[in-house]
Amino acid sequence: MYGHDIDKGALRTVSGTGNQGKNGRGEVMIKVLLADDEKKVCQLITHLVDWKELGFEIVGIVNDGESAYRFIQEHPVDVMITDIRMPECDGMELIEKAKAVYPEIHFVIISGYSQFDYAQNAIRYGVEDYLLKPIRKKDLTATLKKISDKYTAEMKVEEKWEHIQKSLKENEEKVRGSLLHNLLARPEEFAGLLAREKINREYHCDFVDDIYQTVILKPVLTAQEPETRRMLLKKVMGIMDQLMDGVCHEKVYADMNEDVYCIFNGSAEEIERVYKKLKRVRLDIIRLQDVFEQVTVYIALGDVKEEFSTVWESFESAGRAMNDRFYYNDQVFLTAREKKSTQEILGRIINNTFKKRFLNYIEIMDLESISAELDKIKKMLIESEEKDGSLVAKVYEEIITLFYLGIHNYNISIPNQYTELLAKLQKIGTIEEAVHILKNYMIQALEGWYREKKYVESKPIRMAKKYIADHYYLPLTLEMVSGEIGFNASYFSSLFKKETGMNFSEYLIKVRIDNAKNLLLNTGDQVVDISEAVGYSDIKHFSKLFKKVTGLTPTEFRKLYN
Repeated sequence: MYGHDIDKGALRTVSGTGNQGKNGRGEVMIKVLLADDEKKVCQLITHLVDWKELGFEIVGIVNDGESAYRFIQEHPVDVMITDIRMPECDGMELIEKAKAVYPEIHFVIISGYSQFDYAQNAIRYGVEDYLLKPIRKKDLTATLKKISDKYTAEMKVEEKWEHIQKSLKENEEKVRGSLLHNLLARPEEFAGLLAREKINREYHCDFVDDIYQTVILKPVLTAQEPETRRMLLKKVMGIMDQLMDGVCHEKVYADMNEDVYCIFNGSAEEIERVYKKLKRVRLDIIRLQDVFEQVTVYIALGDVKEEFSTVWESFESAGRAMNDRFYYNDQVFLTAREKKSTQEILGRIINNTFKKRFLNYIEIMDLESISAELDKIKKMLIESEEKDGSLVAKVYEEIITLFYLGIHNYNISIPNQYTELLAKLQKIGTIEEAVHILKNYMIQALEGWYREKKYVESKPIRMAKKYIADHYYLPLTLEMVSGEIGFNASYFSSLFKKETGMNFSEYLIKVRIDNAKNLLLNTGDQVVDISEAVGYSDIKHFSKLFKKVTGLTPTEFRKLYN
């Protein structure tokens, strides 16, 4: 049953035909249909905002999905505000059916409780917004204003002056936003070379001689779908527009790589207001987790500056502060800390022993050991006394580099995703997530290569190489290893030579000498002890083999490379 009488000749605004209702200023009214099985909710929405003032007209109210679908077939509308759960045909089914026939309708979803799956589907179907009950006046107003702005852009309005003014304002905002992109991409051009007056003139800004505060705001979402992330960022920018208006003398912010970069300029008192408003922004973004599942917000403050020429330095300090989200994620604001060099700690975590083990696991495709090694790295990072977020980034990058070195050395054909993996680190906030990304990528990449290429080496040879890697210090023989994997010694010898390019004894010597080199460089053990550790009881024989392979005696090798 319809709640209002409708003019059956009404047409959608975007159709460009027919006469629609107008408000007192002569502006075209946007027609709205409300669909909710709770009549009180419909009454509340009807009286929550001044629809006419906002340029909207409620042309119908229905209480179930089927009635809503019949309504739009008989009386086309511009906007439908619908509950998720309704009898006969729920909100999502209604949107799917209506979108197939009337793709120009704008939809707004409302719900009395969190429905993550519905919210994600709604985003994919291209709904305009998702509002939770009890609906707040400011949220509904912001959504309607956004829809109204879209219609203004779509309609061919006769008043050309208004269209020109809107275009000028949009262009001005783009120019202002480009200031941040240019500043971060080409900081050398802004390091004292451009006067504040020139920047104001070229970028339509109004910076004054006072305090400059830079801010990086990073909303982190558990979901990885690009559509969901874009919708979240759109929401974040909307919250910034609502809450930061008039907070200080001048402000410029723009979204860059799914973060929001900001410059606030004004007096000390105004910057204090900025901090208070940012706390409110943070709370409002966290509230979005009712729609987007788990949302975490990190806000990094750059060093306060008094000249625009040093603002890029402030962004650098904000970037360093943002790295610390891996350790100080409970803080409202992250600020740059005085840090020591992380090179020594990095060398202890990603040392030569680790590199050799990790590369060996790649060679023999030991995925469990790769996973275990990454878990050790995770533990070391979490327990690090330095609590320096840049260390996490450096370790993450080193492991990726080592992985690609390994697959290159062993002719494993995996597409290089170095840049994409680094970008993923910027979208997360915990060490656990960082290690999970590495594990997931490396194991899936190696498994995929295995399925595609069936391994370059046959399974028995891989088993033999793993057995040798685990038992090289024992008095191994060809017969022992071939028996261990269940092959005839003669056949195994031929197959081993074919697959590895060297015979069994040559390969065993290589493995033993490689391990000896590692012990020489990373321990203080005597040469005689190292000789026995790698399987040679006769030190003279060991030294002779070592020099034959490396061109140096063990002692000379240690002196030269240590």
